[in-house]
Amino acid sequence: MRRLALLLMCVVSSACAGTPAAPAADKGWLVGTSSRSVLPTVDGGHGYAAPERLPPDADADDPGVFAAQFDQGPITVGNGKDNAHWVRDDLRVRTLAVQRAGTDRVVVIASADVYMVFRPDAEELRRMVREVLPAERQGKVEVLIHATHNHHGPDTAFAVNPDWYRFFLEQTRDAVKEAVERLEPATLRVAEGTHYFGGSDLGGLRVYDPTLGVLQARAADGRVIATLVNWADHPESTLNWSPPRERIAAACKTLGWTAEACDAGGRYLTADYPGALARWLARRLGGEVIYINGAIGAMASPLDVPAWEVSERTPIGDGYTPPPNAVPPGSVGRDFLVRNFRKPILVGEQLGVAVEGLLRDAKPLEPSRLDVRHQPFFTRMSNIGFRKLAVVNAESGRSSLGFKPGELYTCPASGPKTESTCHDDGRAVDEDPVVGPIRKGDHTRSAVSLLQIGELTLAFLPGEVPGELVIGLPKGIKATPERWADETPSAHTPPDQITTPGYVKRLLPGTWTWAVGLGNDELGYILPLSDYRVLCVADKLGGAGACARLHQAGLIDFPDAVSGARCKKLADDPAALAALPEGAARDAVVGSCRYGQAMGRPQGHYEETNSAGWDVAADMLAAVATLTGKSDATQVNENFAGYHHRYPPPPPRP
Repeated sequence: MRRLALLLMCVVSSACAGTPAAPAADKGWLVGTSSRSVLPTVDGGHGYAAPERLPPDADADDPGVFAAQFDQGPITVGNGKDNAHWVRDDLRVRTLAVQRAGTDRVVVIASADVYMVFRPDAEELRRMVREVLPAERQGKVEVLIHATHNHHGPDTAFAVNPDWYRFFLEQTRDAVKEAVERLEPATLRVAEGTHYFGGSDLGGLRVYDPTLGVLQARAADGRVIATLVNWADHPESTLNWSPPRERIAAACKTLGWTAEACDAGGRYLTADYPGALARWLARRLGGEVIYINGAIGAMASPLDVPAWEVSERTPIGDGYTPPPNAVPPGSVGRDFLVRNFRKPILVGEQLGVAVEGLLRDAKPLEPSRLDVRHQPFFTRMSNIGFRKLAVVNAESGRSSLGFKPGELYTCPASGPKTESTCHDDGRAVDEDPVVGPIRKGDHTRSAVSLLQIGELTLAFLPGEVPGELVIGLPKGIKATPERWADETPSAHTPPDQITTPGYVKRLLPGTWTWAVGLGNDELGYILPLSDYRVLCVADKLGGAGACARLHQAGLIDFPDAVSGARCKKLADDPAALAALPEGAARDAVVGSCRYGQAMGRPQGHYEETNSAGWDVAADMLAAVATLTGKSDATQVNENFAGYHHRYPPPPPRP
């Protein structure tokens, strides 16, 4: 009967199409998986947010279960507001453990529905995992941590609730441990394609990597153990949107809020489209669904990208053009850019449909290798705001950046930046005359990691990396640059003049190559130096008109900004600094490079305010090249068309 039931399940879901033979016990793959909720608790558990209490996916406006308070205290929402009070759907950490039979090394990918995980916090997780592993596993389990960059989970960056964060780490630790305990013989299949619905590039240079990668593990009996999905899109479908007040009036009364203050915007918790994807595929295929985000920097997003209720009458088409009879998310009006809770459901479910389609032609992944390598690198933290946030409070032992305080370093301005030339600042503090206390160190340390599973290579990159640094510049960018410019082209370097230090996927070995953004760390937006701009602060510090005069004199590059290239040269080359005229003009240019990222943004350049520094792109690519032993500065990918919502792909053939 069990075999018959499994067969029927496979017929209904297509999960077992082409099921390969079970691997022998002494060779092949071993795979295990587990997950835990990372929602804050109420009365010691998550019963308050049980699935049957959560809103149905069809409800576009309900912010979810109301919680007057959480056990861990006030929770600030990442990229939202303080005091979260609603739970729309579950937030989880999901783990996938992989081992080659006959070897003792295990690699675990842990992906969490949270904003970001900084390197010191990832190291704390690894320490906690080591404590609970049995002796025979000590030193043999490698944990790679990824944050989906969920914009509606508890803040893990700037307003961290330490009690909740400790709970999050404990839940992740337990999920890692259980995944290792559940290792069983399995087969792996891999597939790759492209997908556009709900995602595009909204940055100044519109280069969107639509790669959709799928890795599926199945047990010897055909049961799906786990499906790993790699795509690129910010989980921010409802960012800055407020649910209707009539849906939360009773909750506001309980909180003692006035009618004017009754607003759930930025105060609800939801996993956005990765959560919808996970629920959809789990219902259809079974097993755990692990989502890992890709090249989301500068910036891949569902905001201002059309979405509609997809059906046979209103198909997905090119992914961007609503059919004539289409209705928007929630079936209200004709605004296909509308923000509500229905939009992430549609984005997640259509991503799941695309995954199912790819799995029909998935290829077996042979157990030829399982390897992880890391390449640390130092990079300048030119954003003085981050140095201020990194100051450690003597009483709490914590900084305003993440959970565990991180190290900063003093490194030479130019030349090799290595363990021997860079020195830990020991948490020492300098007093800056403009922003106050800052960390003495002006460099941070991060790393690139390469995970090879057979012929599949995943590059874990420590930040929000744009498409041009991952899949390359589109093949037509020199001939038709206007296709990749945004609505304010004067605010950016023309697309045909953009230069990069190369692109990641060209350097990676293997048949399938995927990028994992926010992998093991978060350095913010990682941008090409050629379009990096830092706000001119002379008007703020020296009076109106100062920036215009500096620009007219040729001392800064734009009316409102200094180029990242100029700032880099002034920071690295004493001769360039000495060449500036002495006095107020020099102070204004140098001051802009020092304070510009922290004090505001030039037109069209928000990303620099959340970037660790102008050197990160080159330093990261150099680390990838060191790992792979392949030095290649090719910038244009001749196999990449570069479609996006303003330049959609051709519609699929009927």
